[in-house]
Amino acid sequence: MKLDEAIGYIDQAREIPSVEWISFTGGEPFLLPEMLLKLVDYASDRGLYTECVTNCFWARTEEEAVGRLDPLADAGLDVVNISADDFHQSHIPFDRVHNCYEAAKSVGLKVVIMCAVARSSGLTVEEVVRRLDDGEISIVGGEKPLETMSAIAVETGFIPVGRGAEVPEDEWLIGKGSLEGPCKVVLRDVAIDPRGWVLPCCSAAGLAQMARVGNAKLQKLGNLLNAAGKRTLFRVLSAEGPVGLKRLLGSPRANYVNRCHLCHEVLTDPRLGKVL
Repeated sequence: MKLDEAIGYIDQAREIPSVEWISFTGGEPFLLPEMLLKLVDYASDRGLYTECVTNCFWARTEEEAVGRLDPLADAGLDVVNISADDFHQSHIPFDRVHNCYEAAKSVGLKVVIMCAVARSSGLTVEEVVRRLDDGEISIVGGEKPLETMSAIAVETGFIPVGRGAEVPEDEWLIGKGSLEGPCKVVLRDVAIDPRGWVLPCCSAAGLAQMARVGNAKLQKLGNLLNAAGKRTLFRVLSAEGPVGLKRLLGSPRANYVNRCHLCHEVLTDPRLGKVL
């Protein structure tokens, strides 16, 4: 994505009254550090909260991590969202996660830690928290909520889509999340990819071609979302979630990691267009 394109999307997002946050993700936004800094500054100056998602490959030392994060904090970055799990740590030493975490705290940034797990994962969210050695990290859904916290940590089952589809089925964590109920992120947690395609959410399900909302290079984001809200597909997801679409298709399988896994399967089912 080019800088002027990203600035244009931020401007479009600002025209939608409900938009409060801009998240820079990828891929890895720290591969383009100067662009990231400019965009954080641009969005923050216009009253938006900002977050960046990172695998911490760049945090070779804590001092280097401070050098990267301090200008972003000065520019208005609010949250660093760290990916830490067996999948990422097969490529990136965990000490870089630790360096990023300590640096983020030292420059006053909020921290979210995301951990995707399989059945045999050794690096669970509890293990990540143990290695970070900070008693003020609150695990979402944990037994004991903390009165004070320096970060929150979230564990999710990995979704067997894309490269994840190569992982054997006996590694799936079936039932890691509820399948029932309306989807609360569709057309709310919206993404724009480098080609300008607007995706209805940031999960793997949003990558399905059927889920594309439109292209922000061709039409304004607000208009695209207004039109999408009238589509049967998104009305069903908003009201009933992916189980509503599954019921229409009569899909017999029941072994899903979570509703995003189910949603991706439904959205890539060749029968869906006809059913809708």
